[in-house]
Amino acid sequence: MKAIVWPLTLLSFSPVLVLADSVSYQQDVAGKQLKLQLEGVSQKDWQARQPQFQHWLATSQPKQQDLIKLCEEWRALSQQSYSCRLGAIAQQWQQAVKSQQLPDRVELRRQTRAIEQMVLTEANKSAVLWQLDGLANARLLDETATLFKSWFPQLKQIDLQSGVSRLLWSDAGAIPLSLGTEQPLLQQLQLSSIALAQTETADTQQGYKVSYRTFSPLLNPAEGWPVEFGPTATVLAKDAVTAYLLAQSLAVLDLKQGQQLTDQQQAAALIKTDSANWYASNSWYHYLADKSQSQQLELQISYQLPKFTDGNYKRPYVSVWLTDQQKKPVRQLSLVGQQSRWYQELNHWWRRLGRKNPEQIDQIAGATQKPGTYQLQWDGRDQQGAVVPWGQYQLHLEVAREHGGHEHLTLPLNWQADLQPVQQHGEAELGLVRLQLQSKDG
Repeated sequence: MKAIVWPLTLLSFSPVLVLADSVSYQQDVAGKQLKLQLEGVSQKDWQARQPQFQHWLATSQPKQQDLIKLCEEWRALSQQSYSCRLGAIAQQWQQAVKSQQLPDRVELRRQTRAIEQMVLTEANKSAVLWQLDGLANARLLDETATLFKSWFPQLKQIDLQSGVSRLLWSDAGAIPLSLGTEQPLLQQLQLSSIALAQTETADTQQGYKVSYRTFSPLLNPAEGWPVEFGPTATVLAKDAVTAYLLAQSLAVLDLKQGQQLTDQQQAAALIKTDSANWYASNSWYHYLADKSQSQQLELQISYQLPKFTDGNYKRPYVSVWLTDQQKKPVRQLSLVGQQSRWYQELNHWWRRLGRKNPEQIDQIAGATQKPGTYQLQWDGRDQQGAVVPWGQYQLHLEVAREHGGHEHLTLPLNWQADLQPVQQHGEAELGLVRLQLQSKDG
C-alpha cells in the first residue's frame, strides 16, 4: 500500500472515484475544509448518501455548551496550558493585524489573567467570548467517523482531515503514513485506527502578521501572547478531540509535564523544539514503520541523595547522562535544577553537554529533589530515538550543591540482553546507585 503523506492534499473539490470502491470528497464546513477518503464504498452508495451527509453537516454541528464543557475539563486537567476563553484576546490580535501595531503586552496580560481567573458560572458564562473552532473541527471528525461506520457496513478504511486534526480508521490492516523527512526514523508510521493532531502554528494555520513578524495563532493562557519559541507536537490519541487538545497543550508545557500528560491520556507524541531537537514519548515507538526499532527492554536506574544535617543545606543539582566508549554523548536522561547560574557547577556535564546545547536545558530541567531514592528509566535509545547497539557504554551521575560538595560517579555499562544487576555507592553526595535490566511489560 502506498504511504500517505500528512497533511493530506486532495486535488478535487468534488467527489472523485479513485477505484471502484474508493471515494474522495472535500467540502467547506464553518470556514474549514473537511477532506475525506473512504475505501470500500462505491460511488453509487456514496452519491445516494451525499445529500443526507450535506444536510447532516449543515444541521449537526457540535453544540457550544458541549464544547465549552470539554474545553473547561481539559483546562483543569492540563494545568491551564490550553484555554478556549481567549476569544476577546484573539480579537485584539486580529485588530493588531489590521492596524499593524502590537498590543500593549502588560495590558494584554492583565486582561488575560482576569479572564483566566474568572470562576465560571451559568450566569457569567455568556460574558466570555469563546474560541472553539479547532475543538469543533476535531469533534466533527469523531462524529463523522461514527456516522460513516453506521451508514456503510462494508467500509474498509476512513481518512478524515480538518484543520490540524486527522482521523484514520482501518478494517483492512495498518496504513503507512509519512509525517515528513526531517527525522525519517520517527516520522514513518504504521497506523490502523487512531486520531492525529498537530500544534497550531503560523505554518499550519494563518497566524497574526504584524509588521515583519508572523505570530503563532496559538495564545499562551498565562499572558495572552502568542506562543513563542515553544515546541510543536504531533499527537496520536484514541479520538480527535483528545489529540487536538493535547497537541496544543504540549506547545506550552515543558517536556516533563508534557510527557506526564501524554501518558495520562494513553496517547503518543512526537515533539520538535524551537532548537530543532526531537523528543518522542515512550508510546510513540509502538507506531513506527521500522519494527526493528521496537525495544522491549529498558534499564532501571535508582539513585539515592543522602540526608545532611547542615543547617545551610541546599538541594542539589543532578545530571544523569550516557556516553559511548569514545566519550561521545548518547542520551541525556535527567537534569534536576532550574536556576541556570548553577548549571556550570556540574562541571563535567557542562563541558561535555550543557554548554553545547544551552537551549535544551529549559525543556529538560526539573525541580530540585529532597533527600531520598529516585528512579529513572533508559529505553535503550539515543537522543534521536534510534535503538543503540549492544555494547559498552558509561552512565554518568553528577551532583553539585550550593554551599556543599560535588561528586561525579561513572558506572561502566555493558549493555546486553543478559545484563546483570549493578550497584555502586557514591562517596558523599550520592548514596547507593543501582542498575537493573527489565522488560517494559514489567
